[in-house]
Amino acid sequence: MAGFRGLFPPIITTYDDQGNFCEKRFREHIDFLIANQVDGMCIATSTGEFMNLTPEEHERVLRVGIEQVNGRVPVLAGGAALSTRAAVELSRFAETLGYNGLLIISPWYQVHTQREIYAHFKAIHEAVSIPIMIYNNQPVTGIQLGFDLLVRMAEEGIIQYIKDADSDPFLLSRLRSRLGDTLGLFYGHDNNAIGSFAAGAIGWVSGASNFDPKRWSRLVHLCIDDVDFRAARKLWYEIMPFMQLVTVGRNGERPDWIAVIKRGLELRGRKVGSVRPPMLPLTPELEADLVQVVRAMTFDD
Repeated sequence: MAGFRGLFPPIITTYDDQGNFCEKRFREHIDFLIANQVDGMCIATSTGEFMNLTPEEHERVLRVGIEQVNGRVPVLAGGAALSTRAAVELSRFAETLGYNGLLIISPWYQVHTQREIYAHFKAIHEAVSIPIMIYNNQPVTGIQLGFDLLVRMAEEGIIQYIKDADSDPFLLSRLRSRLGDTLGLFYGHDNNAIGSFAAGAIGWVSGASNFDPKRWSRLVHLCIDDVDFRAARKLWYEIMPFMQLVTVGRNGERPDWIAVIKRGLELRGRKVGSVRPPMLPLTPELEADLVQVVRAMTFDD
């Protein structure tokens, strides 16, 4: 299957010291990712805090992002919205800007039926001509996209890719077994990437890769190109301490994953700003652990 493949970071949205969108830092971060061998990127998606942006900011982030990439790598736009009408409008807007595809999570809050999810994505597909990567993330949306639903949408051409955020890649295995390579399989979690590649994933939408894209990219291509899982495993254990801070929450709560990624970049000397409320910066305890992890790593970019 020709098309999207490899490492596609869902890129952070950068802010200035007052918490406003910082175009300069955003452009610099895009250049940093491309210089460090990403295969593509996703803009204004979950790691990009689309939920914390105003509609005007969302559109501006999309405009600045596609302009700065300037055709150097494929780019997917975040097209998520609570209503089908809003998702269609945002998706059309992204297509007019020149985006190569869309990354869209199911509507949340009102836990939708499989029938409603099908109609939602069918409407988006009929409104645009660029590929759609559907984002399966049950903890966020409250709904697991069913195997039969995904197969139906793939066979009807409504979706061309999936980003699956289940840490267990069994769904990806089932889809590969049923559909072959007609649906592009992207792993969308950060804690079992090697397992997903062994199961047939062709790419990784990894929020954590914002922190060290070159090392993450090497890991991906060792798996999907060289099929060298022994070498990939060595890299995996290099990034494991950081990955644990990104993916493992404390006291039974969700991890502060975006805050960890952004603060990790700041500790590397890359000014990207903090997170926006209601998300908060790291606790002193987590900050201390992150400092220790980053200091122990070496970087070649």
